[in-house]
Amino acid sequence: MNKVQLPFGMQDYLPDECYNKDKAESAIASVFSSYGYKKVSMPTLEYYDLFTADGAMPGNKLFKLTDTDGSLLSLRADGTIQVCRMYVTSMKGVQRMYYCMDAFEYLSDANTARDREFAQIGAELLGSSGADGEAEVITMAVDALLAAGLKDFKIEIGHVGYFEGLAEEAGIPADRIAELKALVNKKDMLGVELFFADADVSETFRESLLALPSLFGGPEVLSRAASLCRSEKSRAALGSLGALVDKMNKAGLGQYVSIDLGIVSANNYYTGVVFKGICEGVGSSLLDGGRYDKLCDRIGRHTEAVGFAVGVKRLLTALKNRGVWDRAPKADIAYMVGDCDPALVRRTLVRLRKKNRVVRIFGGESELLEYCKRRGIRSAVIFDADTATEISLSGKGGDE
Repeated sequence: MNKVQLPFGMQDYLPDECYNKDKAESAIASVFSSYGYKKVSMPTLEYYDLFTADGAMPGNKLFKLTDTDGSLLSLRADGTIQVCRMYVTSMKGVQRMYYCMDAFEYLSDANTARDREFAQIGAELLGSSGADGEAEVITMAVDALLAAGLKDFKIEIGHVGYFEGLAEEAGIPADRIAELKALVNKKDMLGVELFFADADVSETFRESLLALPSLFGGPEVLSRAASLCRSEKSRAALGSLGALVDKMNKAGLGQYVSIDLGIVSANNYYTGVVFKGICEGVGSSLLDGGRYDKLCDRIGRHTEAVGFAVGVKRLLTALKNRGVWDRAPKADIAYMVGDCDPALVRRTLVRLRKKNRVVRIFGGESELLEYCKRRGIRSAVIFDADTATEISLSGKGGDE
């Protein structure tokens, strides 16, 4: 084992990366706050059963460890589930919350582009909010990506009810619908064909289900989708989806949203509208979200809920690809200290640091001036003989 290498799926954020990460997260958090969402924080460790009860998450995706009393724990795997626990145990009524934290997914195959630790910033609306809540959350998702600096993106919106209605019409056993859902969500149509052969699905329903990946675009998609189903559940889903997209269009956000009925679920717990943010040049979605009205039931109280989370690393990739990338700010002033009164040094630096970024150089005057020239620092201060001498420099150049 090479102790200086990171385990696969983990990463450092170097100064420029960390600066842009903080900037993007701060911009998104400001949007959430402006919508009345309040920041919350959850622990890194939870009981394993919180994430796995009723099939909310598969156990093989969790990092597991044992507590001192023998209880099975897990590293944080899903912020939404934690927010539901917090809501059921400590809150009531309509609550708007957001979080910014890392989550963990256990991956056993090192030959993957996925991360095992990933930064997320997400927002959750819990309590009776209905279709207006969905519109609020998706509008906020658009504003969040815009505030982060991204312009060319789409929020693709689907509805799991449409798929579930088709699957029920086809007579697919309830214990196998999740399997088919996973194949459709990955757009693995060969896998879907093999599933149909094994499940003995009639030709009529095969055509409807196989059409799912092609049902994307504008409102016209809804008419085609309606012609492929007879189920009341599917038709009700199309009606809800049409009304939501109409709201977004009337709000002037039509350029940022589209329909994709091939999105059936990013997580097993979604129950209605689902959506994801995509942009060219990033192979995975920038954000994922949806309605999860039954998730709190597992913990003891029913409530409507809808939310989403932004994958920060994917967002940074999109921003960097588009040149929306800054370097971490360099120091404005560098200084050296010779034989000088420490009280004078302290008073001067307190004054300078109120408006500037100040860095100390451990060396003499020549090292100080060379450092300033190399880094493009505009001023040098020499503390010596009980005086502070400031030298103005060009501030040009810089190797950072």
